[in-house]
Amino acid sequence: MTKTSSYTKGLSVRGNTRKAVAEFIEYLLDRRFTDAERSLDSVKDCSFGEEEYKEGYVKAMEGLLLSVRSGDERDFLNKNDFTPETIKVYRKEFKDFASSTIRTSWDSGYFDAWSDLMQYKHNMEN
Repeated sequence: MTKTSSYTKGLSVRGNTRKAVAEFIEYLLDRRFTDAERSLDSVKDCSFGEEEYKEGYVKAMEGLLLSVRSGDERDFLNKNDFTPETIKVYRKEFKDFASSTIRTSWDSGYFDAWSDLMQYKHNMEN
């Protein structure tokens, strides 16, 4: 089992999409931006079922890449100290946002991407 596949448990996406998302997150966290961009292109080619959901999910991933690449300390990803406890809290909050009935499909995709990042980080800790 590869490093990436052992961290994919609980992600909201399945199949080839899950593999592409996991690769993206791995490269993102390792600050391998060129590889992350290639993986993001693979994610864009994957099927998510609903186009609006996919657009939200991909837009979140593009933002994650921009955020980590910039290193801006005011940014959520760069300013937080992600402990196992805070990762669990953020993961739940993003999951709750995604599943809210007042959210659009785009919003659900966006927050699912954030939830998947937190799930991946949670899996890395365990």
